[in-house]
Amino acid sequence: MQIDDPLENAEDVPGAQSLTRGIDLLLLLGRSLPLTFRQIQDHLGLSKGSLHRLLSALRSRRLVRYDRDNRRYAIGATVMSLARGALDRDSTVRACQAEMSRLSQLLKVPCCLYVSDDDSVFVLDAADPAGRTIRVWPRLTLESSTPGQAMLAGRPAGQKNEWSADLQRILSKARALGYVASDGDPLAVAAPVLDGEGTVVGALCCQFDAAGTRPDRLHEAGQMIREAARRASHHVGVTQKLNEQVIAPRPKTGFEGKVHDTGRDYVGESPSWCESTGRLWWLDVLAPALRWLDVETGASGRSLLDGLTGGLALTTGAELLLTGENGLSLFDPASGQQTPLIDPEAHRPENRFNTVGVDPEQRLWTGTMPLDNLEKSGTLYRIHPDLTTEIIQPEIFLPKNTAFSRGGRHAYLTEQDPAEGRAVLMSYELDEDGLPLSRRALLEGSDAEGQPAGLTIDAEDCLWVAMRGGWSVLRLDPEGRELARHALPVPMPTALTFGGPDLGSLFVTSTYLRLPPGYNDIAPLSGRLIELRPGVTGRAPTRVKLERP
Repeated sequence: MQIDDPLENAEDVPGAQSLTRGIDLLLLLGRSLPLTFRQIQDHLGLSKGSLHRLLSALRSRRLVRYDRDNRRYAIGATVMSLARGALDRDSTVRACQAEMSRLSQLLKVPCCLYVSDDDSVFVLDAADPAGRTIRVWPRLTLESSTPGQAMLAGRPAGQKNEWSADLQRILSKARALGYVASDGDPLAVAAPVLDGEGTVVGALCCQFDAAGTRPDRLHEAGQMIREAARRASHHVGVTQKLNEQVIAPRPKTGFEGKVHDTGRDYVGESPSWCESTGRLWWLDVLAPALRWLDVETGASGRSLLDGLTGGLALTTGAELLLTGENGLSLFDPASGQQTPLIDPEAHRPENRFNTVGVDPEQRLWTGTMPLDNLEKSGTLYRIHPDLTTEIIQPEIFLPKNTAFSRGGRHAYLTEQDPAEGRAVLMSYELDEDGLPLSRRALLEGSDAEGQPAGLTIDAEDCLWVAMRGGWSVLRLDPEGRELARHALPVPMPTALTFGGPDLGSLFVTSTYLRLPPGYNDIAPLSGRLIELRPGVTGRAPTRVKLERP
């Protein structure tokens, strides 16, 4: 039996011989099929007694398991659990998972996250378009592999190195393109992933079949992979910070509602009910995609969008208004065409537009936030039908879901308190022109209750709030007093709206990203669309009025 030698070039550490032998044994079992006692003994050169003691110690901690039927030893459950836990906690993996999944589905090829280890690279995580779990990929050299070259290209250009002239040319081209495309076999395209400090932490890489793959397809893929790596980079390092949010205890009251079989959203957002089509529209921010559900038939679908898209509003026509990293655009559901309108923050490419609200005068309210999700200030805008733009608040942190009272004298939205690190539901008193006179806090987030996120208002002018991290939605009166609480089967609801023919259904979007380790098993419905029947009705949505240029 041929066994790869994990001990090649290994050096013993003085005083740690027993520990070293245990590690050697785990490395051996981790790189081979299950082995008999004799095979292990022959390979490690241990005495029978020493090996018995070593195996007994490792089995007692479930690091090694023994199959009595075939009398062979293999890696134990504890090692598997540690590996899974490490991946679950790795901020680079968590930041890249959505992008890997999206790339593999779009390009119809596996997408891998590579990381470096001295002078080599290896796969840390992978996604496959067929949904298969990819377990084994060969270790590659840093300087001669596509993902390795992408990581080298992501380093500062002036950094001292001893690279060959050929490699220097490859890296110079890669810096200009933002990705590396190999022209050999295998064909591969890769782009570097960086953390908040600008340090390369990995590379997203897709591998293509050499037969029938045109060079232009590689470069089309390169642009997509480059953008995916850029988006993932905005979340590296932020993921762990966001995971520090404590998930509140699960409510003891049971869930009374329906979970729709529309697929899982990375980050569901901005649900909007259209009474003329009988459809609920919403967004998957990170896909990015426009989602829809026909409430009567149960049919659902999605359309991929250009750039991260966080806001959606119905217009007085058949088109939908979208806001995101490319500013404002109109989307025609019939043709699938997306038409850019304006970008008031074209001068701030580090920002994107977030969720939206429409006031009683059919004007759009929308705020901006940093692409990297860090607690940096954005701006709250009001946009008129002729697309003129005015600033409502110049310094605001992560504004979300502006909603308006029936008479239009109060606006509500959630924003982040950068000093306290929590979300706050704010009430703005408006003057006759719809501009803020004063503001006050109605509800502050906490570890015990969750953080206020998306908002909507019912027919009785009461607020409904999705409590991110709190397993629930709350009903509040205009003064912020709690009137009702409805339990959810997911800890991270994101946004909500009333809909259905009688406006008596409360639709709630959710996310499964940024959950603490283990919560994907605890709350497997995270990322699904949820429907409640709370016993009250909502208001027909106000449509934004736009004069197209």
